[in-house]
Amino acid sequence: MSGSTSTQLRFGKGNFLGGAVLLVFGLAFYAVLRRARRVSMGAAGRLTASSVAVHPVRVWGFSLNVPSGEFSLDRFSAVGLAERIVVVRSASLPRNSGIVQLLGRPGTPNIEVMIDDIDTARGFAEELSATLNLELTSVAVPGQPIRRY
Repeated sequence: MSGSTSTQLRFGKGNFLGGAVLLVFGLAFYAVLRRARRVSMGAAGRLTASSVAVHPVRVWGFSLNVPSGEFSLDRFSAVGLAERIVVVRSASLPRNSGIVQLLGRPGTPNIEVMIDDIDTARGFAEELSATLNLELTSVAVPGQPIRRY
């Protein structure tokens, strides 16, 4: 009788420990998913002569947190260009990255249009600004100074 009781206790401790480990990993995975949903990471859409239509993409069954809907171009005030310095570890040389956005008026979200190297992004931003008749504006990136173009 005592042999089966000690086996049951060991088995019970093993199940409890395994369950606790699964619970910890499950909570960590849940925290990562919640954080990923708060960060804007991607959308699909189209830009026409009169409007911008965007909708979130789905990753592992979850919609990403991005603006969604159709917005007429008169709801945007400018084309924004943000320059971000990216350190590429393999070459250990800084590489500038440009982010082109349509800057929404109050009540309209900013729509990120492209990310590429700064030279490509600057050219695209200038062309988009001229095409849409919107001012080209420098956008601040947290922790980095604004560069004037």
